[in-house]
Amino acid sequence: MPGIVFAKTKDKLDNSVKSLVMNFLEKLQSDDTTHGLNIEPLKNVSDPRVRTGRVNDMWRAVLFKLNTASAPTYVYYGTWPHDKAIDIAQRSVLQMNPVFGIPEIIEQTMPENEEERVESQGIAKEPFAEPSVPRTELTWTNGLAEHGYKLDFLIESAGLDPIIARKALLAPTAQAFHKVTDKAPDWQGLLILDLASGKSLDESKEDLGLIDQRTLPEELEQDKHEDDVIADGFGKDAAKLQFAFIGDTPDALRDVIEGGSADAWRTFLHPEQRRYADGSWNGPFRLSGGAGTGKTVVILHRAKTLAERNPAARIIVTTFTRTLATSLNQSLRKLDSNLQLAQTAGTQGTFTCGVDSLVSQVFNSATPDERKAALKEVFGEAHASSNFRPSGVTAQQWKDALESTDHGLDPELANPTFLEQEYISVVLANFVASRDAYVKVPRVGRGTALTRPKRLGVWKIFEAFRQEQRVAGNISFPELAAVSAVLLRHRTDAGKPAIADHVLIDEAQDLHAAHWLFLRALAAPGQNDLFIAEDSHQRIYGQKVPLSRYGIAIVGRSRRLSLNYRTTAQNLAYAVRLLKGAEIEDFEGTPEEVNGYHSARSGPNPSEAGAASLADELDDVQKHITKWLDQDVQGNMIGIIARTKYQLQKLQSGMAERKVEVRDVDHPGDGTKPLYMTMHRAKGMEFFKVILFGVNEGAVPLSLATDGLAEAEKNDALLRERSLLYVAATRARDELVVSWSGNPSGLLPAASGKVSAS
Repeated sequence: MPGIVFAKTKDKLDNSVKSLVMNFLEKLQSDDTTHGLNIEPLKNVSDPRVRTGRVNDMWRAVLFKLNTASAPTYVYYGTWPHDKAIDIAQRSVLQMNPVFGIPEIIEQTMPENEEERVESQGIAKEPFAEPSVPRTELTWTNGLAEHGYKLDFLIESAGLDPIIARKALLAPTAQAFHKVTDKAPDWQGLLILDLASGKSLDESKEDLGLIDQRTLPEELEQDKHEDDVIADGFGKDAAKLQFAFIGDTPDALRDVIEGGSADAWRTFLHPEQRRYADGSWNGPFRLSGGAGTGKTVVILHRAKTLAERNPAARIIVTTFTRTLATSLNQSLRKLDSNLQLAQTAGTQGTFTCGVDSLVSQVFNSATPDERKAALKEVFGEAHASSNFRPSGVTAQQWKDALESTDHGLDPELANPTFLEQEYISVVLANFVASRDAYVKVPRVGRGTALTRPKRLGVWKIFEAFRQEQRVAGNISFPELAAVSAVLLRHRTDAGKPAIADHVLIDEAQDLHAAHWLFLRALAAPGQNDLFIAEDSHQRIYGQKVPLSRYGIAIVGRSRRLSLNYRTTAQNLAYAVRLLKGAEIEDFEGTPEEVNGYHSARSGPNPSEAGAASLADELDDVQKHITKWLDQDVQGNMIGIIARTKYQLQKLQSGMAERKVEVRDVDHPGDGTKPLYMTMHRAKGMEFFKVILFGVNEGAVPLSLATDGLAEAEKNDALLRERSLLYVAATRARDELVVSWSGNPSGLLPAASGKVSAS
C-alpha cells in the first residue's frame, strides 16, 4: 500500500474540488494502479520523479513518486487545472537542500522578460525600476538589504535557493517581497522573514531546527537510495512545516484536505511552536507573543501531547472568558476527535472551562464546613456565611458603599475603579480580613501611594462593600476565586491530591491576582504543572500581575514567539504603531518590546477613512461591505468592530436604512451576513475583512474608562484602551479599514497627520 506525504497547499481549492481530491488520494492510498488514476510520468521534466494523476477531466494532481525500500511513497504537491498542472509538474523539482538536508520542492522558473532575466543571471542593474510603486510603499525598506545580507551568504550559508534568494534581496515592495516568501518552500520563506526582521542566522536556525549537514560527520546514508534519504528527511522539524506523512489513515488525509489553509495549524507546526508544545519543564513555563503568533495553537497541541504521554492525566485548559473557552474546546475536538475530554475538573482527560466557571465548580463542590473555613480566612468571622451566590456585576455595590461611608477621601481615591483594583490586588491577594492587617500589608506595584489615614478611609469603604454584598447574599467573582484558592489549599494541606496534573492557561494577561492564587492551587508544583500563554500588549481587562508573588516562578522558563501567522505585514505594522510610545511590561515588570514582530503574509495597506458626519461614515461602511460581498467574501468573515454597544446600535440601524443586513456576532444566523461586535467581544476572533467603526475622539479612549482616576490608574486605563484598539486591529487577516466621523481618536496614526500604514 503506497504511503502519502501531503505538502501544505499554497493555492486555495474550491470545496467542490476538495471532495474530488479526497476521492483521488483515497484511491491512491489504497492502490496506485487503480483504473482511472492515470498516474503518469511526463516528458521534458526537471525531475524524473514527478507524476500527474487524473482527478477528473479538468483537474490533475501533481505528485512525486519515491521508490522507497518498504513501499512506494507519493508526495502530493497540489491540484490544478490540467494545463497549469502539466506546466507546474514539468518545472518542479523535489530535492534535498544541500546545506540543511531538508526535502523541498522548487519550481524552476524560466526568465519571462528582461527584469526576470536580470535577476536570474545576477546582471548589475538598478533592481526593478517600477514607476508604479504605490505611494504607501515608498517608505518600505527591504530588511535583507537593510541588515547587510549578500547574495552569496544567503545561498551558501543560509541555504536559500539562488533564484529565491535573488528575488527576495531585490524585492522593491512589501508585496513583491511577500510574493517571494509565499512561493518559497516554507522553511526558506520563514528563514527569509526572520533575517529581514533582524534575527541572526544562528537564531533563525535554532528556531527552525536547522542543522548544517556539512558540519556533521559522514554517515552511512551514502549507502541509502536517494529516495529513502528524502523520505527520511520528511521527519525533520523544518520539513514538517510543509510536509505531513499521512500513512494509511484516511481520517488524517481528510483532515488536511478539508481543513484547508484555515486549519493548517492542526497539521503543520513551526518547529519553534512544536518545541513548546512538546517540551518539558520542571515548573511553570510562560510563552509570550504578539497577536496571531500561534500561542493558542501551542496550547492546543500541548494538551494533546500531554494526554498522549499519559492517558490517565488530568489536564485543565482555561482562559479568561467563557466564549474563548468554548472556542478552545471546539478546536481541541477538531485537532483530535479521539482526544478524551473530561466532563468535570479533576477527572481523567482534558477539561476546558473559563476560569470563573472553574472557580464556581470548586466552590460548589466543597462541603458547607469547608466553605465556612475558607470564607473565614478570606473575610473574617463576621462574613463567614456560606450562603452566597456569585455576582459578576459590582459597580453599583461600590457606589453604594461610597455613598454610605464617611471616608474623607479625595475623589480620585473615592472611585469605584481604583477601589476595586485595590481590593483585588491588595486585600484579596493577601487574604486581608481586618483593618489592622490592611494598614500593615505591603502595596508593592500599586501606583498611588496611601498614607495611614487614607488606608483607614479606604478600609471603611471595603467594610461597607462587604456588608452590602453579604446582605444581598452576593459574592463577587474575584472574592470567589480567593475563597476557592483557599479551599484548594486546605484540600492539599489535608493530604488530598491536587485537582489537576497540568493546567494550560490561554490569554493569561487578563487574569487578576485572585485568579492566580486559584490557578497556582489547582496543580501541585512540579513537572509541567502550569503552562502560561500571554501577550502583555493585549491586556484589556486587568492590571499587571507579578506571578512570582503567587508562587509561580518563571525565571529561566520564559520564551517569546515573534512570527505572526494571522495578520498581514501591513496590518501588523499599523497595529504595532498604535502601541508606539506605550510602556508595556510583562508579568515580572520587564519591558515588552514590539520590535521584532513580523508577519508571514502580505496584503493591502490599511485605510483610514474619516467622515464629516455619522451618516457619511455609515455610507462608507455600506460601500465597503457591498464591495466585499460582491467579491464573494463570505459574510461571516467580515467583522465590524466598535468600542461600545451604543455605537453598534447606530451601526445596525444605519445599515438597515441602507438595505444592508448585518448580524450580532452572538447571533450569526446562517453565516452569510457580516458580523458586528464590541472590541472586547472581538478578542480571540479573526476575519478576512475588518472595519473598526466609530474610532472617534471621546469614544477611543472611552472617557468613562478614564475620568476621575488618580494619575497612575488613569495611565493604566489609557494603556488598556490602547491595547483594546490593538486587539481590534489585529482581528483582520487581510484587509483593515479604520473609520470615524468628526475628529479621529488621538490614539490613531491619523491623529498625528499620518494617512495610512506603510
